[in-house]
Parts: sequence; structure tokens; C-alpha cells
Amino acid sequence: MVIVSLFELVCNKETGIYTIVSLMTLGCPLCDGFLKHRDHKCRNAKNILGEIRHFKLRRLLCIVCESLHIELPDIIQPFKHYDSETIQSVIDGDDAAEDCVADESTMRRWKKDFTEALPDIDLRLASVYARETDSKTPIISPNMTLTAARATEKHWLGFVMELLINNGYKLCTRFAFRPFHFSDNIQNAGRNDNGGEAKSDKTVNDTG
Repeated sequence: MVIVSLFELVCNKETGIYTIVSLMTLGCPLCDGFLKHRDHKCRNAKNILGEIRHFKLRRLLCIVCESLHIELPDIIQPFKHYDSETIQSVIDGDDAAEDCVADESTMRRWKKDFTEALPDIDLRLASVYARETDSKTPIISPNMTLTAARATEKHWLGFVMELLINNGYKLCTRFAFRPFHFSDNIQNAGRNDNGGEAKSDKTVNDTG
């Protein structure tokens, strides 16, 4: 998966489907290889009023590591039915969140999962900062924390999501930045039906 923040939305008047025209050139977040267009994938997203928009998203293939990435605009939250603006409003407790048609249990889960993910987000941001400054150990910069992003960026959720995903941090399905624990899946990863050695699978690795 790669996230684009500079793009144009082009709506097909006959179908009502939006196409994302990216104005950015991104490399593979895994190896920085060149990404070429392979095909498309359809995706829907609801706004705060429950209105659904349909998107036609590109899938990009890395010519180096052959991983497959969906090109997602930062207005869409990965693995969620609602867009980023809606989820951000609920997390922030904005007045607009009062109009959100999502179930109360869903909104409580967004807040709970986000709160649990806060330490992990700051550690990942520190790692990005350390990489950009060639530091051997993650150093938390006052300007590279979630608190700083929420104070300075109007669309902070999309901003942080773009920064982390495009730097190679994978997501899990419960919440975009919920910490991932290897132990959850490692027992069955890469084993064949007889519990033997890891498979030699040369199929395309779809990251999103």
C-alpha cells in the first residue's frame, strides 16, 4: 500500500465512480523500487453522514521486489468503511462527530483502538525521524510526534498515515496504527499443510 496526498478526483458522471489521478511519484515502501501500474481495484467509503462514494484505485507493481501496492488517497482510511475525515472527527470529539451515523459501538472502538495505539505511533514516528536524520537510534523530535501533528496538521490522521505507510510500516485490520504482534500469526506463517518447512511461494506479495 502507498498513500498519496496530492491528487485529483475525477468523477465518471455515468457511473458515479471516482478515479484518483495522482500528482506524486512514489517508490516502493519496501525497497524503493519503481512502481508501475498493473490493474485497478474498486473501493467504497462512507462520509460522516453515511453517504457512500465509490472509488477506482490503481494497483501498482514494484519491478524490483514484485510486491503489489494499492494506491490509496489520504481521504480513505485503510481497512475502514468510513473515510479519514469521519474517523478523525470522532477521535477528536469535534462538533461534526455528533452527526456521524456510525454505530456507537463502532465509534467507541475507533477511540479505544486509537488510544491503545498512541505509544506505538510515536515510536514509529521517532523511527522515521531517526532515519531521515541518519541517527542510529530513534530520537523523538518535538516536531515528529503525534501531538505535534494533531496541533499543526488540519488533516492529521491522513498526514500521519501517509508518513508511516510510505516509510514501510505495515498496518493491521483493526485500526491503521494498532500495534502488531508477531506472536499472533507466526505459528502458522510460512508452513505447509504437514507442518514442515516454509513454503517457497513466488506469488506476488499484495501489501494492500
